[in-house]
Amino acid sequence: MFDPSNFQHFLEASPLPMWVYEIPTLRFVWANAAAIDLYGYSLADFQQMTILDIRPAEDRPEVAQLARNEDRIEANRSRVWQHLAKNGSGLDVRVTTVDLLPPGCGLRLALVEDVSSFTSMTRALEHMAKHDAATGLLNPGTLAHLLDAGLLGSHYEIASLRLQGLTEVSELFGSSVALTVAKEVILFLQSGRGGDLWGFQAPNCILVASAHAESLRELVVKASDFLEKPVPAEGSQWQIYLRCGLSRFPQDGSRAEQIIACAGLAARLRRVESNPAAPSVYTAALGERSRRRRRLAVELRRAIREEEIEVYFQPIVRAVENDGGTHLRKYEALSRWQLNGEPVPPSEFIPIVESVGLSKELLRLIMKRSFEVVTTLRERGLDCLVTVNVPAIASVLADLPDELLAFSERHGIRPDCIGIEVTESALIDDDAHWRKSFALLRYMGVHVAIDDFGTGFNTLSYLDRLPADVIKLDRTFIGQIFVNDRQALICASLIRLAHGLGLKVVAEGVEDEEQRQWLLKHGCDELQGYLIGRPISFSQVLDSLPASAGHEVVVAHDAVKAS
Repeated sequence: MFDPSNFQHFLEASPLPMWVYEIPTLRFVWANAAAIDLYGYSLADFQQMTILDIRPAEDRPEVAQLARNEDRIEANRSRVWQHLAKNGSGLDVRVTTVDLLPPGCGLRLALVEDVSSFTSMTRALEHMAKHDAATGLLNPGTLAHLLDAGLLGSHYEIASLRLQGLTEVSELFGSSVALTVAKEVILFLQSGRGGDLWGFQAPNCILVASAHAESLRELVVKASDFLEKPVPAEGSQWQIYLRCGLSRFPQDGSRAEQIIACAGLAARLRRVESNPAAPSVYTAALGERSRRRRRLAVELRRAIREEEIEVYFQPIVRAVENDGGTHLRKYEALSRWQLNGEPVPPSEFIPIVESVGLSKELLRLIMKRSFEVVTTLRERGLDCLVTVNVPAIASVLADLPDELLAFSERHGIRPDCIGIEVTESALIDDDAHWRKSFALLRYMGVHVAIDDFGTGFNTLSYLDRLPADVIKLDRTFIGQIFVNDRQALICASLIRLAHGLGLKVVAEGVEDEEQRQWLLKHGCDELQGYLIGRPISFSQVLDSLPASAGHEVVVAHDAVKAS
C-alpha cells in the first residue's frame, strides 16, 4: 500500500500537480495540493474517482488501454491530453508517469503540466496559418490541402467569386471598411448552406468548393442577385460587382491548387459586361491563351530592349484631288512584331504592352525610329511632320514633353516637326495630367490628333476643350456608312461639327470606292485605309516618294494602337 508520508515533503512542495493511482483499478490514491488547486477536487473527491473520470468520454478507452499496457516504456511516455476540471472546463495538460517501486506494487506516479496557454497559442498560430486573417475563411493553400485529402470526394467544382470594387473601397476608405463589406457578402452567401468548403484569396476573391455542381451554380445566382444592389455596411452603401469563374476536378487539373488557379483565371478573363449570374467556365483554350499571354509578356520585354519591334507605314491622302491627282501627305506608322518568324497581331501584343507597364519603353523606341525617319527624309529635301501615338497612361503623358524635347535636341530637329495622336480615353480618364502636358506640348508647337474619335461616351462634352488640330474618325463608323443609316448620320454630323470647331477630319478604315465618294461628298479632309494603301516598310516609303523637294510628308507612328 502506498504510504504518502514517505514522500510528503516531495509531493506537497512540488509546484506541479502530481498524483498516484492504482494501475489495475485506475483509482486515485493520492493527489498533492497543486492538483487539488488546478482541478478543484478535494483529496477525498480524488480518492473516490479514477483517472478516467477527469477525461472526456471519447478519450477514456485509449487512456485505459495505455494505462494497463504491459510495455512500461509505452505506458509511461509523455503525452498531451485534455482533462476536465470539477467545474467542467477543459485543461490541456502534459502527463508524464513512472511506475513506483518496488516493482509489481501496482502504483504509478503522474506528473501533470498545465500547457493550456501553450496549446491555445499553438492552436491560434495553426488557425492563422490555415485561414485568411481578415475574413477567417480558409486560405487557398489549406483549401487545396483539404481537397487533395479527399474531403469532398473524387469530383468537385470551385467557384471563384471576385468582388470587383472591393480593392477600390479599401484604397479610398480603408481596409477595415472593405473587410466589413466583404464579411457582409460572405455572411449572406453562407446562410442556409452546408457541406461546402469556403476560402478567401486576397484581396477580393471568395473561393467556394462544392461536390454538388447545381448547388454551386445556384450560389452564383444568389451572389449575383445580392450584388445587384449596393451592400449596406458601416452606415453607408457600397456598390460591388461580381465576376465569377468555375473550374472542375478532375477535368481541369490533377491537384486542387490547379483547380483554384483555373477558376481564378476564368473569373479574371471574364468580360465585364457579361451576365454575372452566368459564370465563366474554365476551358483548355482559355488556359492556353493565358499561357501564351505570359510568354508574350516575357518576349515583349526582350523585343523592346533589343529593338525588334518593326515599323510599317500606311499612307493617308487628301480626300480632295489637287493638281489632277491625290497627293500623299501622311503616313501612319504601325507597330509590327514577329516572334520566331510568326507575326503577332498588334491587337494581341499592344494590350500586353500596356498591362505589363512597357508602354513608356515602347514609346521611346517608336520616338527614336520616328526621329530617324524625319532625319532621313530631310536629308532628301523633304519637309516632314511625324506624329507618334501616345497611350492613355498618366505617367507617360506627364513625361511626354520632356521626352520629346530630349529627342529633339539629340537629333537637332525642332519640336514643331513632331506631333502626337492620343485616344479619347487619355483625355477623359485623367483630366489633370493631360491638361498640363498638352499645354506644354502646344507651347512647343507639337501637333495633336485625337485618334479613334467618337468611340468614347463623353466625346461631345469634351469636344470644346480638346487640344487638337485633327480628329480621326474610328473605322467602325466608316464600315457602317452603308449598313446603318444612324451611323452614317452620326458620321456626317461629326465631320460638320469638327469643321465648325476648326478641326480637320481623317477617316480611318476606308476600304472601297463607294466609301471614298461618300466621305468626299461630306467634306472629310483626309482618307486612310486599304483602298488608299496597305502598310509598307520604310524602304518602300522612300521608293514611293517623288524626287522633287518641298513635298510635305507626315509620318504618324501608332505606338500603342492595335491596328
